Amino acid sequence: MTTINAHKLQRMISQTLPHVSPDDTVPPINGIRFECDGVHIHALASDRYTFAVARTKVREETDTWSLTVSEADLKWFTAWLGTHEGDTILNLVAQDTGLAVTDDRGTVLVPAKDHVFPKWQHLFRDALQDASTSGDLVSLDTTMLARWKHADSHLRIWQTTPEKPLLLVGEDFLGLQMPARYSGDGKDRLTVLDHWSRSLRKGGKSEPITVPPAPGVVAEKAEELLRQTLRSTAEMFGADYDTEKGRGAFNAWVHSGIYAWSAYRLLEALKKADPDLAEATVRDLNEQLESGEIGEWAWDEAEQAGHNPQKWHDDFEAHKQKLAEKQASATTTA
Repeated sequence: MTTINAHKLQRMISQTLPHVSPDDTVPPINGIRFECDGVHIHALASDRYTFAVARTKVREETDTWSLTVSEADLKWFTAWLGTHEGDTILNLVAQDTGLAVTDDRGTVLVPAKDHVFPKWQHLFRDALQDASTSGDLVSLDTTMLARWKHADSHLRIWQTTPEKPLLLVGEDFLGLQMPARYSGDGKDRLTVLDHWSRSLRKGGKSEPITVPPAPGVVAEKAEELLRQTLRSTAEMFGADYDTEKGRGAFNAWVHSGIYAWSAYRLLEALKKADPDLAEATVRDLNEQLESGEIGEWAWDEAEQAGHNPQKWHDDFEAHKQKLAEKQASATTTA
């Protein structure tokens, strides 16, 4: 039995589905091939022009198996998976009649066969090992490029020679795209550079590639938010309501508890919908909090959203001024 969560299975299918061959007369490539090597489950798809490989680790080491689910069965199977929250645990068992998938409600059998599938390991191994470069550019079919949009938020791409596939690398994802024939002028990079030299006199810096980090921080953040919620809701009852300072402390603890609890509920919802995105978001958030610049980022975010943070600031300062005048007036009257 092989165990993974629903989100990871959904993600592998979405990453590879665009590369499935629509030719149902060739069953081995008219679907997604699932291969489990005991440590990873791989999802494979190719139409001979592009080739996608996505993988995810199983929850614990398991038996090896391989099955191909046809394009037709992938449609209803994907819809069935979509009814599950991302952290739902699924148990997969390869059988002679198909792939048995068990959740907490029961088992469904997805028809599948162990077709002879194209050998893929050496294709990607050769592409990864060939570090040579060429002066010639690679021509690509842009309709095929659109297939990679679900592969990852960022893909690292490089070429070896114009006759070989373009290699695309994401987090637990590999892809190959065969080049298209090009007979026009400007095949090499130097010719293109010369043609664009006037426009490219001022170059910009490329944006660094962000690789999704390893999981682990969501549980820590959830515990931290729960602790803060409990602390805030306990401390607010110890405030002295008879003084201005005590009432201010009470309001501060109330707001702290409300926002900690709200953040916890939103984090739990995000974790269920997309565990990987939750991990990446919390890690990015932690870096922002450690930098001490969240006020500046919040100001920029408010402006980008169409708000007026300067007016917010001015209104709050005016509110504080009124409170100070009221307090001063009460002191003078006393």
